[in-house]
Amino acid sequence: MVVLVREDGGAGGSVPTYALDQVPGVTARAHAAGITALKVFATDRRDASGTRACAPDSVMARAIRAVKATCPSMRVMTETCLCAYLSTGDCHITASNGQPDQAATVSALAGQAVAHARAGADVIGPAAMIPGSVAACRSALNSAGFDEVRIMPHLIVDSRLYGGYRAAMGIRPRQEPRPFQLPISGHTAMAVERGLMMLAEGADSLLIEPALFSTDILSGLHARASVPLLPFSVSGECTTLPPALLAEEYAMLLRAGASRVVSHAALTLADTLGEAPSTISTPRKTLT
Repeated sequence: MVVLVREDGGAGGSVPTYALDQVPGVTARAHAAGITALKVFATDRRDASGTRACAPDSVMARAIRAVKATCPSMRVMTETCLCAYLSTGDCHITASNGQPDQAATVSALAGQAVAHARAGADVIGPAAMIPGSVAACRSALNSAGFDEVRIMPHLIVDSRLYGGYRAAMGIRPRQEPRPFQLPISGHTAMAVERGLMMLAEGADSLLIEPALFSTDILSGLHARASVPLLPFSVSGECTTLPPALLAEEYAMLLRAGASRVVSHAALTLADTLGEAPSTISTPRKTLT
């Protein structure tokens, strides 16, 4: 289940967000519904260097601790990116020449990964799509004594389906399309190779998004990699398709090779699957 956390709570719109004091309640609801993992996104105060991304008292760190305090067995997956911490809304730090500063960004992402692990995260999710970021996060986690923390980077295809998420979190990127994401018109083979590069850098699993438009990538990776593959049913599809059709989509994703499905609608589906016909039911254990 996806949980979007803002210090100021709900922002309105089509995608729900939660204040920190609401995190224990939604965690308990998810646990009662049979959901075993939460994918946590958070936004915080922003500046030119994304300082709050690595802060021990960041909204993300406090949200992780709140989940674990409520339900220690709930696995916490995080997003490791700078778009919610930079005043530009971009996923990368910008150099003086106006170009992405990849070295500075990778260093910041590695520090963010360690901060999440210290707060109690089980799975770190590098989402900036910058080459070398997975390896840097793995190295930083190992050096800090978090060898057991897993890494699940995001393999992202550029799409308009992220609009609801961006509105809910107040993220307005300066650069469109994002320079490191995969183009919607790109070749499947190129996307599969990008995922395999992440695995070569030390990833333990892959998050593939948006689920609705990435089934070719999912099936291509399933044929070449033996790691867990988790398609991410993003805000646009979860607010457009009703639960019955989402269940059909998720059943298709499982046929195509998904290990689990990450979804904004996980709690709704978990609450309603018992009433759905068996032909479209998706096992609860496959929802995150």
